[in-house]
Amino acid sequence: MKKLYIWGAGDIGRRVLNHLDDDWEIVFVDSKIQLANKKYYEKKVISVEEYLQNHSHEFILIAHLYEIESIKILQSKNIINYFVHCDLPGEFKEPCIREDLKEYVISYLKDRKNYALYGLNLYSIILDDWIYKKYGYHPYIIIQDNISGEFVDKLKQQYSNLNLINNEGSIGDLDEVCVCLHNYDELKKADVFANYQLTDIYDCSDRITSYHNPAIAKFRNLHNGKRCFIVATGPSLTVSDLNMLKDHNEICFSMNSIYHAFDQTEWRPDYYVMSDYRGFDEYKDLLDTLSVKEKFLSDTSESFWNMPHANNVFRYHQHYEYCSDRLPKFSDDFSIRSYIGTTVTYTCMQLAVYMGFREIYLLGVDFSYGNSKKNISYTHFYESYKPEEKGIGYVKQVTLAYESAKQYTDSHEIKIYNVTRGGKLGIFERVDFDSLF
Repeated sequence: MKKLYIWGAGDIGRRVLNHLDDDWEIVFVDSKIQLANKKYYEKKVISVEEYLQNHSHEFILIAHLYEIESIKILQSKNIINYFVHCDLPGEFKEPCIREDLKEYVISYLKDRKNYALYGLNLYSIILDDWIYKKYGYHPYIIIQDNISGEFVDKLKQQYSNLNLINNEGSIGDLDEVCVCLHNYDELKKADVFANYQLTDIYDCSDRITSYHNPAIAKFRNLHNGKRCFIVATGPSLTVSDLNMLKDHNEICFSMNSIYHAFDQTEWRPDYYVMSDYRGFDEYKDLLDTLSVKEKFLSDTSESFWNMPHANNVFRYHQHYEYCSDRLPKFSDDFSIRSYIGTTVTYTCMQLAVYMGFREIYLLGVDFSYGNSKKNISYTHFYESYKPEEKGIGYVKQVTLAYESAKQYTDSHEIKIYNVTRGGKLGIFERVDFDSLF
């Protein structure tokens, strides 16, 4: 029986719970007083105060948005035995439940004998559990250099069956190192394990074929060398802007609630993109009938994709690699996966690059409402007001996504310009919208 406290009796904590077998003893920790001593998904909930006073020797997973604040609280109490949910693979953060990662990794390791896992974290502990139940042994786990000895000692006490080693040199017949951390690309470039086959089992999205959609491949470099506009739904966007795009036959992407403008203009985006799983409930009655040439919708709703859809509706894999302390990845093949970036604009950028556009113009990306509960000026795209959960609630994560997009496009000689009228997005070079025509 492995024990784990999960700080956050909410959606994020529930998603992690989906990947833990019944023999994990789970207790939720939450700051909401009304949840204390109640049940969440049949698991006990205690207050933060009770954890700090009576259970702080137990390992805890921070599984909510305000992880930095929680880390500060733990560190102020000299508590080091914590994990952070952002360090788990994307599958642990998805709103839908699927076993694809587990099935792939277990299958991949089936006939491998001389391998070791690299990276001591909650994911490698869960992997150890999967492997032991399937094959009856505990794999070697190589402890990374930046982890403290005190943390390792506490972890050994809590999870005593782990087969931990300090370096690969202590394994005689080692052939392969399977990376359980997000920094596989850095390890590969640095040749840290140059003498071994290095395999990424943290992000397996390029090899899990159930994620891939070959039907999207026809869009690769379809618009090679051209320019496009990504039209977001910020308050600065006007109908006259949309009419200008139509008059000049510009190729456009747009998203989510943009259809609210359709009764005011004949302009339509060439490509409609939706990445948020909540959109399948909000827009479900019009997704198939929306008057747009091509629609790209994420694979985050099992019920939606179990139904037949028109030939211009394309499912793409939305890989949930978001965090607040590093740049998310930028997809090099949209038919395989897109990385979430916590904003649909980031998804549009990845799709535009996949289609071969060399100049990408952002319009209506105001990026100015991240911390507000209500924004009345959004009423031209929303029925009443735009609440925080529909806005940029992940300001830091979205900022990192835009920085990642700039880094990727700059290195591939692709330009992203901001032609939004005003707003607070300063990452991309600004260009006057009217000067483009």
